[in-house]
Amino acid sequence: MTTLTYVHLQFDCIAETPINLGGAWAGNRLRGALGYVLLRTTCDQDGRGGDVHTAHCPACWLLRHKLDAAHARRAYSVVPPLPAPDRVLAGQRFSFTITLFGEGWQFLPYFVLAVGEMGRSGVGRGTFRIASITARNPFLQQEEVLLAPSDELVQVPELIVEWDDATHVASSLTPYPSSLTLQFLTPTRLIAQKKLMKEPQFGIFFRRLLHRADTLGSQLANVPRRDAESIEHLHTLADAVQLIDDQTKWVELRPRSGRDRQHKPMSGFVGQATYRAPDWTALLPILLFGQGIQVGKMVTKGNGVYQVMQRQGGYWIGSEFANRQGFGAKNGLRNLGEKV
Repeated sequence: MTTLTYVHLQFDCIAETPINLGGAWAGNRLRGALGYVLLRTTCDQDGRGGDVHTAHCPACWLLRHKLDAAHARRAYSVVPPLPAPDRVLAGQRFSFTITLFGEGWQFLPYFVLAVGEMGRSGVGRGTFRIASITARNPFLQQEEVLLAPSDELVQVPELIVEWDDATHVASSLTPYPSSLTLQFLTPTRLIAQKKLMKEPQFGIFFRRLLHRADTLGSQLANVPRRDAESIEHLHTLADAVQLIDDQTKWVELRPRSGRDRQHKPMSGFVGQATYRAPDWTALLPILLFGQGIQVGKMVTKGNGVYQVMQRQGGYWIGSEFANRQGFGAKNGLRNLGEKV
């Protein structure tokens, strides 16, 4: 178990001019615009300060901070519109999510201001305005409006996602079916022993997910790391899981970094895969909780969004609750006349 918590902030926006989100490129474009605005409006050294500066500058702490030289984890991630459209026309709505992990919630005001400014400055050669901001807990199927269309002040969220929420859902699924399907909604990029994995092998996927959850907890929630014996036990269980149906495909993405102008690969697999396990009991709560933290490389740019498919739908898209929030709607968009 873990005391790590996270907050999903859904930004429901209205395009004021056409926006080129670029489909699979949407997460990278949203994160690029967000980072540019954060540095421009918050950092007085344009992101080039030293360690002392970084420790006290919110923008540098969020974007450049190395909490652990070997395994740094950012305090946030981005979930682009699902599915991400190539283009949003003027007057159309689109939604994306910023997730804040552990102590990252304290930076909520900076993100709210930055998203508002990036809407005015532009992303994908277009501009937008925020219609509302909502905190969401898909496990509880609850939402909390932080900023309504008529509001001027953003409320502090009380609706957070906790480990117990995932275990409660897991217990409701008992007895577990022998097979389970994962949907990889955005490119998932996994590396094992310095080798890029182009197939959704469960053992590697679970190792990366477990390590990410434990590292986020350690760095951002002061959670003691899982002991070696427990980790080895979970790895053994994960290695026993078989991939029985692979419906994924590889998406090639090589955007250029705005900071050093170098191409940074974001390629990964998307689609769905079905697995069979002798026993999901110990693995399923971690799989469910991990839906909110994403997995693999480049999660701050929208990579690694996945969901466990259930009878009532998924964490991000496919359920009545998710569709009501604007995820999974046709072309990832909602008409202007629909309720937020």
